Amino acid sequence: MKAIIQTQYGKSDVLQYTTQPTPEMNSQQVLVQVEAASINPRDWLIRSGKYQMQFAVPKFPLILGSDACGKIIKVGSGVKNFKIGQEVMVMKNPRDGLGCYAQQVVVNEKSIALKPSNITFEQGAAVPLCALTAWQGFKKKANLSSGQKVLVVGGSGGVGTFAIQIAKALGAEVDAVCGPTSIALMKELGAQDIFNYKQDNFMSELSFYDVVFDTIGRHGFTPYMKVLNKGGTYVSTIPSPQNLIASIKTSIQSIFSQATKKIKMVLVQSNGRDLQEIARLIENGQTTPVIDSVYPLQDASKAHDYSRSFRAKGKIILSMKHD
Repeated sequence: MKAIIQTQYGKSDVLQYTTQPTPEMNSQQVLVQVEAASINPRDWLIRSGKYQMQFAVPKFPLILGSDACGKIIKVGSGVKNFKIGQEVMVMKNPRDGLGCYAQQVVVNEKSIALKPSNITFEQGAAVPLCALTAWQGFKKKANLSSGQKVLVVGGSGGVGTFAIQIAKALGAEVDAVCGPTSIALMKELGAQDIFNYKQDNFMSELSFYDVVFDTIGRHGFTPYMKVLNKGGTYVSTIPSPQNLIASIKTSIQSIFSQATKKIKMVLVQSNGRDLQEIARLIENGQTTPVIDSVYPLQDASKAHDYSRSFRAKGKIILSMKHD
């Protein structure tokens, strides 16, 4: 199979387009013929050796890639719920071996879900990591319920575009923070009030929220605590020491007072059941993956450089159909 590998940490030029052996699978896994994979900031952090949880990353030669979409071409003897020929979305964490920047990937049965029939393989590849981050942040960290008010910080990114739509689908009223070129997209996705972070006074214009979902972490949690309702939750996708300490502290305080404003971190987990819930939202037309651009697999280094520019609106995809 063709794959993108790296044998050392460094800039995007360490990524090599080569031929690799088909990965070996165990009885609980399926082998997927990958049609498309997605780029996430996690990928270039791992590539450069700067990922917060680098200790969990597989050894060299390393094939990056946390999520993909394709067809099952082989199933392990212990696999119960999937069969050859099904189109699936795949999510793999570093401890699961990554490996999605390739024409074939092995993945545990528990980490996949059927691709909704109303989206393409490229759109399917855009879903797992980012949509699961948003879903798990709202459902498992913030306990979001219908009628609550949410602020999504970094609304135009991969996670942000899903966060706006998923929060709305869960019955929340959603505002967003983004750059000036993304305001129209935010409206299209269903955000009500939209704040341009390039305006110095944007913080003073914010409303009050039950949940602040921060995909950027530029300002930290302190300024957003002022706009959280009592008992509200600030959820960050950034696993910083400050967020971790504040999370433990506010979690203890909340035991004694329901009015405590809580700080939580969401570290995405591969979870086929959660992914199937997201697939239902996509099938119902409540959530649509936003794709910025599609690159052929051999141009992974260019796709990484573009991702690092933070100019993308939605997801950057690697397509295998050019190979």
